[in-house]
Amino acid sequence: MDTLASYDELPYDSLPLPETQPDFLAAVARLHGFDAPDPSRARILELGCAQGGNLIPLAWRWPGSDCVGVELSRVQAETGAAFIQALGLPNVRIQHGDLAALPGDLGEFDYIIAHGVYSWVPPSVRQALLDVCRRHLSPQGIAYISFNVAAGWQALQPLRTALIERTAANLPAPARFQQALRVLDELQAEWRDPVLLKEIAYLKSAAPSYLFHEYLADLNAPMAFAEFAAQLDTHGLRYVGEAGPRRAVVELENAWGLMPEGMAGRWLDAEAALDDAFAIRFRRALIACDDAPCAQPPQAEALSGLSFHADLRSDEEIDLEAATEQGFVNPAGNTFPIAQPAMKAAAMALSAAYPGALDYAALLSAAREVLAEHEAGAQMDEAVFRQALFQLTMAHGVMPTVWAGSFAAEPGERPCANALAQQQARSPGWVVSGERHVAMDLDPAGRMLLSAMDGSQTVDELAATMQATLAQSGLEVQLQRVKELTWQQLWLFARQGLLV
Repeated sequence: MDTLASYDELPYDSLPLPETQPDFLAAVARLHGFDAPDPSRARILELGCAQGGNLIPLAWRWPGSDCVGVELSRVQAETGAAFIQALGLPNVRIQHGDLAALPGDLGEFDYIIAHGVYSWVPPSVRQALLDVCRRHLSPQGIAYISFNVAAGWQALQPLRTALIERTAANLPAPARFQQALRVLDELQAEWRDPVLLKEIAYLKSAAPSYLFHEYLADLNAPMAFAEFAAQLDTHGLRYVGEAGPRRAVVELENAWGLMPEGMAGRWLDAEAALDDAFAIRFRRALIACDDAPCAQPPQAEALSGLSFHADLRSDEEIDLEAATEQGFVNPAGNTFPIAQPAMKAAAMALSAAYPGALDYAALLSAAREVLAEHEAGAQMDEAVFRQALFQLTMAHGVMPTVWAGSFAAEPGERPCANALAQQQARSPGWVVSGERHVAMDLDPAGRMLLSAMDGSQTVDELAATMQATLAQSGLEVQLQRVKELTWQQLWLFARQGLLV
C-alpha cells in the first residue's frame, strides 16, 4: 500500500504519549518482575509514528539511543523527515512504509511501540505486527501494543453504527467529519442512554481525527483480552503487563511460592475478568518474546527499585494529620484521591521536585521531612505508605521511571530553551513536548516567546521583543505587564524541563 488517504486528509495529532516512553515502560516491566533494557541506550521502533511527535522527543532525550519510525501516511512521514533534518538530529529516522512489508535488515529493537494501530487495521496486518515484534524484539525487549477492548466497546457500538449509516462514505474525511457532527446533534436529541449521551458530548469536543478514525473508519475491531492473549501465543509472544492506568490490579490467591510460569494462566484469566467487571474499553499491553523470562502480576515490593515523578496540586488545605481523603489533580484534569498523610506529604514533595524524579528512599525521606516541617503528628508506617504509593502508581497519579533526568531549575539571566522546544514552537502543526513527555498547550504568544529563547537575550530584552511583536499585531500591552507574563511563561518552561 503506497499511502493511506484518510490519514493524509485528516491525520491524528502527532503528540508525545507519556505511557509509551521507554523509561516508564521499563519501570512498569520491573513492577511485573521483568528487567527491560536501559532506555537511554536502546534501539526504539515506532510503528504508525505519524510525523514523529512521539518518537522525536525520545530520540532528543536520549542521544545514545537509535530510533526508527515507520508511517503509512506519506504526508506525515515526509513532514517528520523534514523536521528531523531541520533539527539536525542524527539518531532518529522516519520512513514511509507498510509495517506488513518492512525491510528484513532492521535488526533488533529493545522497545517497539504500536499505539493506535492494532484495532484499526485488517487481520492480516495485525498478524504482521505481531510477526514484527517476534522477529525484531531483542531478548529482553518490550513491545507496547494498544487496542480497543470488546468489554467496554459493546455499549458504544450503536453509536458507531449510527454514525457510519448516517454519513456518506464517499466524502473526503474532513467533509464526512462535519457531517458526523450534525448527526451527533440529531442523536443527542433522539437518544436517552446516559453512556451514549456522555460519549456524544465527548466526541463533539474531541479532536476531529479521533472522531473520524474511531467511529467512521472502515476498521475498528475491539477484541477480548483472552483473544489478544491467544494471538500472542500463536506468534511466540507473551503478556508482560498493562501500561495504562488501572482502577484495580490482579491479586492471585494461594499463589505464594508459585513461579511466574505456574501462575500465568490464572493471571490471564483474572485480567480478562477485570475487563468485564470494569467495562474496560482500551488497553495498553506490554509484551515480550515467549523465551524471555516470564512476568507476573505487579508487586508493591518492586517499588523500592524505582524512581517517581508527579505534577499534582490540591485546591484544598492539605490535612497531614488525619487519613481524610483529599483530591489531587494533575495537569490533564484527572483527580486522584489520597487519604494517607504520608502519601499526601509525598505528593507535595514530588510536585516540588517536578520535573525531577525521586527514588524510593529519597521519596520516603522527603515525605518525612514534609511531615516534620508541618509539625504533623502522623506516623510513617512504611508498609502502609508503600501500599498507598502502589495504588497511586497503578492509577498514574504518580509515574514510575528508571530515568531520573537532570533539568535546569530556573530561567537564568539569559533564558535558553533546548533546540527541540525552539524548533517545535516555530513549526506550525507541531506540539511542544515537555521533558516528561507531556504535550504543552501554548497560545501563539507562548510559542513566540519559546522560539525566541536562544540564550542571546535577557528577560527584559525578551519582554521588550514580545511587547513590540504584540504591538505589530494590534495589541498594546504595557511593558511591566509583558514582563510579568514573560516571567510566568519562563517558569512554566522551567517546570516542563525545557530550559538549558
